[in-house]
Amino acid sequence: MDYEGEGLPEQPESTGGLEDYVQPQGNNCYRQPEMEGLLNSLYSARSVLVTSGEGMGKTYLVRRVWERLLADGVTCAYFEPATPKTLLTEIADMAGVDIKNLEGRSKTVEVLKQELIQWFSVNRAVLIFDDAHYLEVKFRLWLKKLKDVGVPILLAATNPPRTDLFIYVPRIELKPLAEYQIRDLMEKEAIALGSDLKPHQIAKLQSRAGGNPMLAKRAIEEGFLGIQNEAGDHGRYFDITPLLLLVGIVFICYRFIGLGTGNQSLYILAGIGGAIFLGVARLSYYLPKESRRISN
Repeated sequence: MDYEGEGLPEQPESTGGLEDYVQPQGNNCYRQPEMEGLLNSLYSARSVLVTSGEGMGKTYLVRRVWERLLADGVTCAYFEPATPKTLLTEIADMAGVDIKNLEGRSKTVEVLKQELIQWFSVNRAVLIFDDAHYLEVKFRLWLKKLKDVGVPILLAATNPPRTDLFIYVPRIELKPLAEYQIRDLMEKEAIALGSDLKPHQIAKLQSRAGGNPMLAKRAIEEGFLGIQNEAGDHGRYFDITPLLLLVGIVFICYRFIGLGTGNQSLYILAGIGGAIFLGVARLSYYLPKESRRISN
């Protein structure tokens, strides 16, 4: 757990890898609009949720927000998944709330929760939780109480459930990066690895990334190592045309069977099914290419 300090936290030395380019700082930051939106929400004492699939840069983004808050002198803390007791202890440490009572015994979890709510009700601080989907439900419900007393909370979660705290917090969903951004990242990663991959080879690998920075890095690493892997792990594109054709053929066959055998019920049902199929097939062309919903 990391919390308020002087200036920016100490940064690790650059390894030249993709992490140096996923979220470039300054005006060229690929996620600059999202970063500004998060900061505006937190400065307005509003909680916000950053959500996406794996590898889209949530952790990097929220850590940049945390660093920015520290640089602006805001009392804030960054937490990674841990047990509720550990998290409460770390929050109490940030707030200066004693975890022991007058007899020197550790306070109960409920007592500590209540004292922290009282502290936050009169003190300004921002709490940042990475991988919030791993937090226990009871702890998330307690975080909702903090939110209700005006504590700005930043959450980052991968496909969070539509329950408890996640329902009540406005969200920013990280979309796949644009093709030119992914291409730029992959070229920089190839340079960092000292790879001699040609532009046409990088272009071929790019289709495996699907706008995902993490997959873009892995594709370049596999290309550098000479690993042949044609398929990508992303689910951004899925061609259902063969399935639609198969369903249509089945309905047509049943319709002819009903006509040939004189089975009026089968003929009618196949016709209705075919009409529904055509409607669904037509509708599918207007659906978003990627899901914008939070998974259950």
